[in-house]
Amino acid sequence: MKKIWLFFFHGILFLCFSCSKDKELLSDQGLKEIPVFLLSPDFLSNYNFYPFDNKLKLAYKDRQLSRITGGFLPIPTATGLSYHFTDIIYWDINVIGDRVKLEKKSSDKGVSFDERHELRYHNKLITERRINRGDQSISIYKYEYENNLLKKEYCYLGDRLPLEKTFYFNASKNLDSIVYEYPYSASKIIEIFTNYDQKPNKLRGLLVLEEFLPRALSVNNYMEMNRLYVDEAGNRSPSGERRWDAKLFN
Repeated sequence: MKKIWLFFFHGILFLCFSCSKDKELLSDQGLKEIPVFLLSPDFLSNYNFYPFDNKLKLAYKDRQLSRITGGFLPIPTATGLSYHFTDIIYWDINVIGDRVKLEKKSSDKGVSFDERHELRYHNKLITERRINRGDQSISIYKYEYENNLLKKEYCYLGDRLPLEKTFYFNASKNLDSIVYEYPYSASKIIEIFTNYDQKPNKLRGLLVLEEFLPRALSVNNYMEMNRLYVDEAGNRSPSGERRWDAKLFN
């Protein structure tokens, strides 16, 4: 009888420990809304219009992230597709051990999606992201770290590696720059992040969607990004910039 009780007792300890680990992975840090304007510049450049007051809304269950509401919906027009922000789009989020599964859904029965993400973590750091969109080739992102800071991101489309990113941080653990390299080209793109405030970055560590990079990587909040194009001969030329209002970080 004692042996059975001890086995049962250790089983309870194991289950409790596992549940505790799951909750820590995407635990409630008090973040309830994310202004869309803070998302990846590459992500936003694909869309025609996004008012500054558009926000993603985060919901939690048992103090663990369970849903993100908000997204861009393609609307057919005479000149092509126009993307508009709407709250009928949401992501269901499920944490299972060191994996996170997301499914894109709609609260409107007339709108449906076929998109699922699976994230893998190790020591609370994301190591892989798999994105399935219907019958399209699977997108795979793999991540490497140096001193718990993101160093490399490899972006695969199917079995091809079309893009590799290298991340550089300053002494304050704020993102300094990202270098984009393409395996079949000697040219590259460099993004430089400056004008940091002294406020804590509320988005830090929340990499549950790829659009949250690179904003979620820094301790503080950058308010300026400059992009340079470097050709095969090493010549640099400006290719874009973006600035953010300090009011977004209140």
